[in-house]
Amino acid sequence: MPSGPARRGAPSRAARRLALVGAGALAMGLAAAACGPAERGPRPIRAWTESYEFRITSDPSPPYASEPTIYRVVVFDRETRQPIEGGEGQIFATSEDRVNRYDSFEPAPEVGTYTARMTYLTAGDWRVNVRFRRDSLSPIEKPVDDWVQTVAAARPIGDRPFK
Repeated sequence: MPSGPARRGAPSRAARRLALVGAGALAMGLAAAACGPAERGPRPIRAWTESYEFRITSDPSPPYASEPTIYRVVVFDRETRQPIEGGEGQIFATSEDRVNRYDSFEPAPEVGTYTARMTYLTAGDWRVNVRFRRDSLSPIEKPVDDWVQTVAAARPIGDRPFK
């Protein structure tokens, strides 16, 4: 039986090396993907008060006029970094033409997480902020600065996702 390159059907040394390099590159790519950030999509808006840290995301992002936007607000104690359960809060917004919208926080299943639902009436820039208190005996606190939320024009009804 012939050995080495004379053997029929056996891959050459260069082909084996190429396959080994390809497998290594694939393994490195999979490892990099597994170690990448777990959170996809836009980065959360972060805001602080004297007592709290807020991490705020919206779905959809950016919001569309005349469609509900679900905000998820995670609240942490600024000193201990522990999530705060059982608090009370609101998200509120004012448009450029002074239209006001707001919604109260509802507790979410995740610890320290609250949701609120906003429907922006018009496209354009809205000034948005949150206010929160740990319990009914604590003072309400809000971050000093509002953030500007740019709201996209309303989509045709047929293009809107079912919620």
